[in-house]
Amino acid sequence: MISLKSARFIRVVQSWLIIVCWFFSVGAANQGQLITKENVELTLRQYVFQRATWKPENIEIRLIPFPALTVPLGPVNFRVVQPKQNLIPGLQPFLLAVDVAGKEEARLWVKTEIRVFDDVVVSSYPIAHHELVTSKTVRVERRDISSLSARPFTRIDDVAGQQAVRTIEVNEILTQKLMERPTLMKRGSSITLLYETGNLRVETAGTAEEGGKFGDFIQVKNANSGKALRGMVLDSRYVKIN
Repeated sequence: MISLKSARFIRVVQSWLIIVCWFFSVGAANQGQLITKENVELTLRQYVFQRATWKPENIEIRLIPFPALTVPLGPVNFRVVQPKQNLIPGLQPFLLAVDVAGKEEARLWVKTEIRVFDDVVVSSYPIAHHELVTSKTVRVERRDISSLSARPFTRIDDVAGQQAVRTIEVNEILTQKLMERPTLMKRGSSITLLYETGNLRVETAGTAEEGGKFGDFIQVKNANSGKALRGMVLDSRYVKIN
């Protein structure tokens, strides 16, 4: 059995506990509100989506956790102060201004990892140095292209017929640095010189004095006159003379 004196003591302690809890709750409320990762995530996502050159559906954004920040109570708004330069994949620091009720109360550095994905051309088999790419040796696959230093090909038609500048491993993303136009014309080759003007088309025998790719202008020689000329490589046989 609890004595009357003990019961009174318990009631007094409970009353004091209620007062202490109320005091700390009021004190905590007066201290302000916490700014966490979840608060700023939407702002940074919108900022990146509006300024990035990639499609929003190809962007993945992850905020690096940061220490919680306390600001006064009130409606909060975030402004990205930095960076002003172009966005790039990888770790990107952002300086945010934290406004409360229209007044800047703090600034906060937030690191964000930006990853970019896209449907790109990938090698299905190893491709040897100077080997021509065909539709059978490559495929299109969705990949992380964040770390690429060159623009990748996104269509097989754009890369088919080009040759590799080095050996390419299987499952490697094909970029513009890995491909080049094939060498069609070799020095010393017997060729056909093509003259076109209006409806007139004349073909005559010649010799390639230089090697060249499609579209290159090379030195050639007319086999009949021996005259040196310059013309544009059309394929492995024809050179067009202007």
